[in-house]
Order: sequence, then structure tokens, then C-alpha cells
Amino acid sequence: MAITATGFAKTLKSDQISQKMLKCQQIRTEFKATPEKAGGIYYAYPYSTDSMAPAPSGYEPFYISHYGRHGSRWVINKKLHRLVADALRAEQSQGNLTDTGREVLDKVEKLGKHTEGHWGELTPLGERQHSGIADRMAKRFPGLFKGNAKIIARSSTEPRCIISMAAFTEGLQKNNPNLTIERHASPGDMKFIMRHNDETRMLEKKDADWRKRFASAKDSLSRSVTTASRLFTDPGKVKDLPGLMRYIYDVAIDVQDVDGIDEDILGVFDPEDLYNQWKCSNYQMYVCHANSPDGTGAGPRSATNLLNDIIDRADEAIAGKRPTAADLRFGHDTALLRLLALMGAEGADASVSGFEKATCVWQKQNLTPMGANLQLILLRNSAGDILAAPRLNERPLRINGVAEATPGYYRWNDLRRIWKSTCNPVASLLERVCPGSSRRFIFEQTDTPDEFFEISAENGKPVIKGNSAVNIASGLNWYLKYYTGIHLSWNMMTADLPDVLPLPSRPERHVTDAAQRYYLNYCTHSYSMAFWDWERWQKEIDWMALHGINMPLAITGTDVVWRNTLLRLGYSKKEADEFVAGPAFQAWWLMNNLEGWGGPNSEKWYEDRAELQDKILTRMRELGMEPVLPGYSGMVPHDAEERLGMDVSGKGIWNGFVRPTFLKSTDPQFNKIADIYYDELRKVSGVAKYYSMDPFHEGGSIEGVDLTEAGKKIAGAMKRANPEAVWVIQGWNENPRAKLYAGIPKGDIVVLDLASEIKPQWGDPDTPSKTPRPTGYDGQDWLWCMLLNFGGNVGLHGRLDNVIGGYYKARDSRFGKDMTGIGLTPEGIENNPVMYELVSELIWRPEQFTKENWLEGYSHARYGSKNANAEKAWKMLGATIYNCPWGILQQGTTESIFCARPSEKAWKVSSWSRMKPYYKPQDVIAAAKKFAAAAPALKGNENYRYDLVDITRQAIAEKGRIVYTEMQKALKSKDMETFRRKSDSFLSLIKLQDELLSTRPEFSVSTWIDDARRLAPTKHERDNFENNARLLITTWGPRVASEDGGLRDYGHREWSGVLGTLYYERWKTWIERKLSGDKTPIDFYSIDEKWVNSREKYPLSGADCVETALKALKAL
Repeated sequence: MAITATGFAKTLKSDQISQKMLKCQQIRTEFKATPEKAGGIYYAYPYSTDSMAPAPSGYEPFYISHYGRHGSRWVINKKLHRLVADALRAEQSQGNLTDTGREVLDKVEKLGKHTEGHWGELTPLGERQHSGIADRMAKRFPGLFKGNAKIIARSSTEPRCIISMAAFTEGLQKNNPNLTIERHASPGDMKFIMRHNDETRMLEKKDADWRKRFASAKDSLSRSVTTASRLFTDPGKVKDLPGLMRYIYDVAIDVQDVDGIDEDILGVFDPEDLYNQWKCSNYQMYVCHANSPDGTGAGPRSATNLLNDIIDRADEAIAGKRPTAADLRFGHDTALLRLLALMGAEGADASVSGFEKATCVWQKQNLTPMGANLQLILLRNSAGDILAAPRLNERPLRINGVAEATPGYYRWNDLRRIWKSTCNPVASLLERVCPGSSRRFIFEQTDTPDEFFEISAENGKPVIKGNSAVNIASGLNWYLKYYTGIHLSWNMMTADLPDVLPLPSRPERHVTDAAQRYYLNYCTHSYSMAFWDWERWQKEIDWMALHGINMPLAITGTDVVWRNTLLRLGYSKKEADEFVAGPAFQAWWLMNNLEGWGGPNSEKWYEDRAELQDKILTRMRELGMEPVLPGYSGMVPHDAEERLGMDVSGKGIWNGFVRPTFLKSTDPQFNKIADIYYDELRKVSGVAKYYSMDPFHEGGSIEGVDLTEAGKKIAGAMKRANPEAVWVIQGWNENPRAKLYAGIPKGDIVVLDLASEIKPQWGDPDTPSKTPRPTGYDGQDWLWCMLLNFGGNVGLHGRLDNVIGGYYKARDSRFGKDMTGIGLTPEGIENNPVMYELVSELIWRPEQFTKENWLEGYSHARYGSKNANAEKAWKMLGATIYNCPWGILQQGTTESIFCARPSEKAWKVSSWSRMKPYYKPQDVIAAAKKFAAAAPALKGNENYRYDLVDITRQAIAEKGRIVYTEMQKALKSKDMETFRRKSDSFLSLIKLQDELLSTRPEFSVSTWIDDARRLAPTKHERDNFENNARLLITTWGPRVASEDGGLRDYGHREWSGVLGTLYYERWKTWIERKLSGDKTPIDFYSIDEKWVNSREKYPLSGADCVETALKALKAL
């Protein structure tokens, strides 16, 4: 993926290129003079002189913050010398070694014996390096190391780092034995001293994408043909010559770090070969640990904890909270390289693509040789002003992008501000969106209580402030949309920022009273998220932050919690596994609707879920979100009464499935089971501020239940888990009943008015709901929510007027004083992005606005430029399909006739919705054609390409709706020739839509199925997970649930693959029966079941989506 980066990569000019090429020649010259430098990170500490500019008058040092790499060490690879020696012996046995080759073999064998048993250990030279650095530090800053000054030293848990720490602190004590020194080597400190994350681990894998791209160049550069000709009679006969020469290079560069032996192998290398070996190694380190666009800058982001620790400890020293003269840290080169890049250290933070450019701007031996050390000296004058002097390897270090107060010294507040911006989680978010871009912004988090974001400019950079990371992310999203024309959406979560970032002429500030912003629905975790891996999850969490979400529902891993809970209650593993549902059906299991369907799951599955939940929650919390965890409301297995002697209610069937029962709060075991559950939940997910609980959801019996007492018991169990916790409950139909929350203090419960745009329950006197609540939620806190989507169905749909008018009506009503925020509660996502964008902006817009004006801005932001055709099309859509009238209670999109089970009077696809349009189908087709007229100008924009396919898909569905009515008329009049002709057109439309949707992965069933199979942790589970995926979007369950329970097609999808096979087959079969006069009833369940059990592949077509859409529209 091509990335537009900043700095050198963005502004490189011809004179700069010349300078960089000159630098590369200088490196060659340096290597000729000092070959050891070609060792890169193996270069032994090159101390020459301790350099520091005189401090400005009146300033005295009072604190040092330090990070030191361990000193020189033996090689880590235990097999290295043996591998090289064995390979050289093999060549010798074939008569392919020269005299020089035999000399190298002899040296390698000696080095191997000398290294035996010391792999990875610190050498005596390494100890002397740290002792010397410490001695010079003590002598340069005698005022800091006098008396019993306190020094706190922390080390990585690696022995070589611990011994480096010991050598350093002993070096300090030689100058003053009275120093008070604390030494620590705690695993807990590794989170900042040496932190890895999944992104950095992925970069270092052998199959990482960048390695594949670099492989051929690496092998070419590593062949070292001139040097190889010195070692081998015929280098061409050597098996894997590049690999062997790299190993010889590795042996050669380590000799300088070892005492007691002096076997020069570096001298054998031709200077250009040595340079090329270094260049390969240098580039690999650059990608993994610096601001390389090729590595997405993942390395530096992993150092945020370390830089935050440096800032926080410095702040404490400045405030006098810690009487510490120095904080010393001892770790590894990778951590220091990442830290330097994150800090913006000169020579460490360049962002360029390709190994040739990287060679010129980033040289690891100048940054982290063995014993490398970063020192940050803080100085203060009598007025309390603070200066900071950063030093790398005992020499002044410049920080790019920050002006010096005086040569070698920076104002601490200037450094701190830039570094805090760099450490802000929103900076990491932006790096994931556009690697290399975060330095072009300043992110500033305040401690003010107001919920706000502000966009301003300073020194040519956009400044985005907010009182939380989520609000800063909201500000970033606003800036990207309305200043740069970049719209981040499910279909495109990456961006290319313009070369010159637009700056606001004056600060733009947005404030909201909506402190709580909820996201998701239990159903979403199944209809959309069932098969997500971490890569997909982190994109969604970024999307949440950009859209202001701070209360996401996080249920991943709850199956682990329940499994462990049941084991503690005496159930066997087999019994517990039979209770837990499969991945696609866990939503309804957790909502007390069914048990075990889609399972059982493997032991590895549970391990993976706990690990994934940890990643999800860590990222959410990093961004300042408060995840909503599933709490305990009384669910127990259906056999709990017989098995455990419990007093239960709610036994029964849910749409054909045996449902779990509800443990009555009056049962003496309620508190015990609740406490076990919360204990197991804490082990997997920690303690939360919010817990989601929905007792008696969708038909759960309340017979014999004291609701007020039950509410108190449920809340009490939650409060034992966290006294500050808040109960989150869904407002849906008659739930929650007022008696349930009658005994709950205000502030301890918040109600999600689940479908405020369809049938508000918050007290709206005009609600069309069949279960109105004239008193709303009786003074309890509640959130205005948009449900929008049911079953993950695909189709353009929205209620623009209801959303805009309904939100402000609720906010300004007498019930608005208890409205504490908003929520997005769809059953399925990755559809209708316009509606989610609208709701996420409502809270930042204090005054009501018109949909027409908003849609103009949306079009401009989404496609990056104003386009009259696109704007007109959106207004047409906004007046029709995106404006479902008040009072129509249909569940989600107006369903597609293609997805329906065929009949002469097909009027719905799923049991609880309908296909009757509230708009004129021809108007949608006209809007699609108007939108297509923007293609010449916008076809290069990814959002436009996605929307064109989606809107054209809808137009084809509308044409199908029109043709079906013509088929109905022909049947009614018994005009079978017309019926045949119209039926052929109808089937052609299904195929046309299938062809169109096969151009994009977002609209292909293959993506859904492939994700399911990919997520399966075992080979056995791949087929079961695919079965889960196919079931959910077709029959949903077995025959009894599909047909009698009515669940069939509730989760239907207008996707390629399923359209061209299952839906086409249904209609083709029905049409043929009609034409033949065969009145035998069609067993549609059997047709569906055959598709579910199929393992057919549905590849993408590879055709251009714009060309295919334009062609399709011409056919309508």
C-alpha cells in the first residue's frame, strides 16, 4: 500500500537527494576507516568525549532521567558459530574452500569455543562500558550525586541488563558510597522498559509483508560475491550463498564485543560487500523499530509507555513528589530505537520508504551501539523555570520540531507538550490510519470537566484539544472530514493526507452534554462481529473513537467466563461446552434465548477468546473508553432446577430453542453464583464501570418474580463487583418494567432507549410504539439510541427526519434532563454509513439543522470534493429511501424481493419485517443514475466506489421489485408468456446484482465465510464455523426454529455468492413449477439446508466495480 508520509519522504528535493547520497558515501568511508561500525547495533560503545554545552546562567541540574541499553554481549544465537563452521567444512570437503576460507573456518571454530556457554551474556567489556558512563555522569553532575541522594534503577528481566544496571550503579557508588540506590528487575516494569505488542511482533515475523517485498533485494545484497570469491573456489556451488554470507557477517561483527580473543573476520570482507550487509541489516531494524512507512511505524508506538514513564517521573521530580536524583532504566536496543523515533530525536525519526532511502537517513550504529544511553537532564533556576538537556551517548541530542531555548537546551514544557501529543493514543490511532502523519498534528488532552474538542493551529500544525482521548479523536475525525475531505468509514479506514494540511483561521470548539455514548447491541456481536480477528477489531475500535464512542459493549470472552463458572458449580467440561453456543449464536445465548446451538467449541477457542478480549479491552481503555461488560442477572442452564436444586422461572422455548432459565433472586444461591460469575469475569476482563444486564428479555417469564426485589439483588451483586458500577439495560417493548428499577438509586442504572428513531419509549407523547411509556423511565438516566439495522440485512435505509427531529425533541423535552447521552444500537453494522455519521455528529451540533444542508457537507466530506451530481443524488435519496416516515414500524431496510421465499404474494423476507416500500422504487433508480453521473470526477475515491456499488445494488433490487409486480399481474391474468418473459428478466436481475456485488469484498458472502474459517482455531472447527456462518444468514436454526419458530432469513444478506446460488435457485425452482403447472409444494427449507451444508467457493470477480456498476445501471 502506498503511503504518503511526512518529513523527508514528503518533501525530498533534488538538493536533498544529493546530500543523502553524499551521506551514503560518507558511511562507506567510515566503514573503511572503522569496519566495526558496520556492526550496527553490535558496534562496541564508541565513547570519545563527554560533551555538553554550558548551562544557561542561573540554571542548576536537579534530576536525570535515563535509559541505557545493556553493554557488549556475546551472540545470542547458540547455533551461529556451529552453522557457519559446518557450512564451511562442507565446502572444504568438496574442495571449495580457499586458503582464506580455511583461515576463516579456523577463526570461527575458535570463536565458537570461546563463546560456548555464554550466549547472550554481558561481557566484561559491557560491564566496563556502563561503569564508565556512570563515572562520567557522576563527575559531570556532582551536585546530583552527593550525600545520600536517592537513585532508582530498573532493569529488564534479562540477566545482561541486570548486570549492566549493577555495573552502572556500582560506578556511581565509586564516586559516592553514601548514595541510596534501589535496584529493581520486575516483570511488571517490562510494560515500559521493553514492551512488545502484536503490531511489532507481526513486523518481525518471517512472513511479514515487508519481508516478502524485500526478499529479493536482500538476497542480492547479501551475496557478497567479491568476499565470497575470497573464501570459495567457486561461490556458485555454495548452497544458499546469501544466507551463509549473512551468518559469516554476524560472526564477524560480534568479535569486537568479546574480551579475551581477537580473531578479525571483518577484514576479509570487501568494503562494498560489508556496506551492503550492513544496509540489509540496517533496513530490517529501521522497518521494525523506527518511523518507516514500510513498517507502518508500529515500533515507535510500542514505546509510548516508556516515554510516558519518562514524562511522568520528570513531572513528579519537578513537583517535588519524589526525592529522586535520577531514574535509571536498563533495557535493549529495540526499546531505545523506538523511544528515540517516538521522541523525534534527530537521526532517529526519519520517515522514508525503501531500503535505499533508509540507508541515507537512518544508521543504527549511531543510535544504539552496545551500551547506548539516553540521558535527559532537567535544570531549574530560582524562578522555577525548567530546562531540559537531552543527550544520546553522552553527546547533545536535538529533538526535531522543537525549538531550542539555547543551544543544547529546551524548555521542558515545549518538549513535554510535543511528547505528550506523540504519546496520546489518538496519535497512535492516526498512525494506523496514515503512517507517519501524527507528527504533523499536536494532540492535547486537558483536565477540564467539559466534554469538548477544539481545532486550532499553531506553528503551521493543526492542534486538536479535548478533555479525553475519545473527544480528541472526535475532533480529529471532524478535522479530516471538514478540512481535508477525508471520510474514514468501514469500507476505508486508511487515508492519504494532503501535502499541506489546511489550518483553521480561528479555533473551532464543540461542546456537548452527552457524556455517555454507547455502541453496539448483543446481536451485533453475532450478525456482524462473530468472526472478527484482532486486525479487524482494532479498526473498529479506532472507528468508535473517531465517532465519539466511550461506552462500547464488549462481550468477547464471556463464553470463557460462563464455562469456568459452570465448572465451579460442578458441571463437567462436556456439560459446560454443551451449554455455550457457537461463535455465530452467542448473542442469543447471552440474552437467555438458547443454549449450545452452533457449538461445542474447542479448548483452543476459549484460550483465543480470552486473549482477544484482553487486546480489545486494553485498546478501548487506552483510548479512554469504559467498556460495558455483560453482568449477571440470573441466567442458569435449563436443568439448574433439577441439577442444582435452584428455584427458577422462565422455563420454556424461544423460537424452537430450549432457553436457559432465570434463577429467582429469592433463591439463597443467587448471591453465590453471581459472585462466582463476577470473579470469573474479573479474571478475563477486569473490573468495569458499566455492566449490561437484561433479565426477562424477549419473552422471559416474570411469573412469581418480585421485580423490585430482583432489581435490587441484580444491582447488589454488581455493586459487590464494583461499588461504583452502573447497570446498563435495554429499553425495548415493555422492558425494563418500572418495578424492576424502582429500588435502584438514580445514577446506578442507565436505560438504552433502544430504537428512539422508530418507536421512542422515553416518554415521547407522539410515539407510535405499541408499548408507550407516558412517564418515560421515571427519572432514571437514559440514552437516545438509533437501532436502524435488524439482522445485519443489506439495504439502503434510514429515518433522517426522525433522527434529526427526534434527537432535538428528546433533548429539549421535559425528559431531556435525564438524557445523559446517545447510543448506536444496530443489530448489524458495516452498512448505511451516512446514518451513523449523522448520529455521531448530533451531540456536537447544538442547533437543529436541515438534512439537505447536512447531506451537502456529508457528500463533500465523503468524496473529498464538491460534486453537484453526488450532492443531488444524496438529496434525492434523503427525500426517499433514507426518510422512512414516522409511524412506520418496519424493522430495518425494506427487504429485497430477491431474498424472499418465492410465492405469488411475497410480501416479506423475514418474519418480523416487510417489503412494502415507503418510497417510489423508480425514484431510487433515478437517484442511482444521478449518482453514477459523478463517476468521471469521483471514480478514484474509494468511498465513492463503495457507495456506487451499494446504491446501484439498491437500484437493481428496486427494479426487481417492479418486475415482480409485473410477474404477479401476469400470473393473476394467467398470461404465462408474459410471466415467462418477466421471470427471465427477474432472474437476470439477480445474476446482474450478483455480478455487481462480486466486485467488492464488502458485498461478498465469501468474505463472511472465509473470515469464519480463518478464525477457527482448529482444523476440525473450520467446517463448523463455516456452518455457523451459513446458518446465521439463512435458516438460522434447524427446521423447527427456521420454519415453526420463524427465524429463517432473519439474517439474510444481499451478497454475491448467496444471491447467485441460493436465492437464484429458490426463484428458478418456483418459476419452473409455475410454468410447468406443477403444484407440488416446494420444500424451501431443504433447498436452504443444502446450501448451508455446501462448501462451495464464491470468488470475487476481479472486475472494476465502477465499470460494472455503470454497465448495470444501463440495463435498468
